[in-house]
Amino acid sequence: MMSFVRSILLMTICLGLGSTALAEAYRRLTDFEWEPIEGAKGYEVELHQTKKNGKTFNFKVSNAVWAGKLSPGGYVLRLRALDERGVPGDWSAESPFNVGLENVTPLSPKNGENFRGRDEKESKVSFEWKAVPMADHYHFAIKTEDGSFKKEEDLSGTKMSVSVPSAKAYTWSVTAVGAEETKSDTESVSQFNLLGPKLTLPKIEKPENEFVRELHWKRPDYVESYDLVLAHYNPQTKKWEKIKKLDNSKVDSVAVDEKWPGGTYKLVVKAKGPLRQASDVSTLDFRLHSGNRSPAAEFTHEVRKSIDRTNGWYGIASYLITSVNYSSNDFDVGTGAHTAYSAVGGTGRLGAGYFAEDHPWGFLGILDMSGFSTSSGQTLTYMSMEFSSVWRKSVGDRGELRVQSGLYYKEHQVAQVSVNSSGAGQVDGYSKASVIGPHVGAEYWYSLTPKWGFQLNAHLYLSMMKLSSPNGQDIQMTPSDQLGFLASYRVTPRFTGLAGIAQREDKLKYKSSSGSTDDVTMSGTYLNFVSEYNF
Repeated sequence: MMSFVRSILLMTICLGLGSTALAEAYRRLTDFEWEPIEGAKGYEVELHQTKKNGKTFNFKVSNAVWAGKLSPGGYVLRLRALDERGVPGDWSAESPFNVGLENVTPLSPKNGENFRGRDEKESKVSFEWKAVPMADHYHFAIKTEDGSFKKEEDLSGTKMSVSVPSAKAYTWSVTAVGAEETKSDTESVSQFNLLGPKLTLPKIEKPENEFVRELHWKRPDYVESYDLVLAHYNPQTKKWEKIKKLDNSKVDSVAVDEKWPGGTYKLVVKAKGPLRQASDVSTLDFRLHSGNRSPAAEFTHEVRKSIDRTNGWYGIASYLITSVNYSSNDFDVGTGAHTAYSAVGGTGRLGAGYFAEDHPWGFLGILDMSGFSTSSGQTLTYMSMEFSSVWRKSVGDRGELRVQSGLYYKEHQVAQVSVNSSGAGQVDGYSKASVIGPHVGAEYWYSLTPKWGFQLNAHLYLSMMKLSSPNGQDIQMTPSDQLGFLASYRVTPRFTGLAGIAQREDKLKYKSSSGSTDDVTMSGTYLNFVSEYNF
């Protein structure tokens, strides 16, 4: 019989997961199973609670298994075999065991859930689980999968809020703990991902010029990689054509191939980070120089910046001011009257022009409003307009020639003279004469540095057709001219300012009723201020 009892040490104990309440006490279904002993007709099982004043339970079973319901807590088990007469053998050695509490059921966050946080660095997450009968408290634990964060806490309730780092994968667990440190059979484990908010938009640096070899952007916080696309605009198809695509690029730049053709390009960049929402796309349109993009060509281009005009629409505004010399001869009065004096005069100018991309031809339209004060203190105004085609050509590495030709319209102020009682001539007033004719001009621009340059200009206006004259007589073909020198300064890539002097002479000749020729001349050396802006 002793050898029989010793064989009981091979016994295994299984605890069921069911639960119920009996006699006002919470109990769990518990199963015991041990290796059967040959010749045994039954077994006597004794269970003793290890707690203070614990109870002892005795059971007789015919097979090597026992199932019943026990309250959670510590127990000591022993058993002995019964022979065919019902005579018991020796008790086995005592085997302690525990009946644990039920496992905790996690409710929130759910296992595998992607939980979106609101803050880049950390967010508060609320945890909740089902209550377990006879649990005095719960042991809560949370940690990141990379081990960078860990927190444990005992609490009496079934809810918990914790501020945890964003953009991490987490494992959290809860164990119910009862009297005498009775615990759940197993730790209830759940996992979730705390996603970070949307990443900041990467800011692409605009290239300094069209000689682009590499494009860069600043890496926002928490960014691990980028998806990017480079596209070229095809002016023939009027479509964007993708020429480069990179996914999960780790660097904050992208190279531009020197073999790519010149023209308009677009870069699109999206930032990505682990467990974070990708950023919005950042875009940059830029120009790539056509032709040679070597360092030597870039140096020449940089030096020429002070005189280069951006393709497309541009506007000009200028003002000329000086003391002008006015003179006229009027042979419609007696034997003729001559008028001459100096006056303060000025001209305001507004204009707009256009140059097609990579094309030498463009056009320019200008409106002038001029005025001067007469010898009697009267202020007179008159206007002119011109519209010209413009042709440009590079001269050497630093120079450019621009030639203009077109038509102009111009008004002249003509003194109306009478003879007083003493026989002297006097100015009674002024009338306007207006003419149209061809205009030609040339400008030579030279770049000294990327900012500083100068311009020499010459313009010739030829009056050919009368629109009006003081006496209604025909005009004679008469040239007017302007010569100038201007220093230029490139304030921004779109704005250039110029200042200098201009020698200008406006002339008009028309027939008098006596058969002679009347004329009017206004000349002076002007201070000239010009601004040019590319839209």
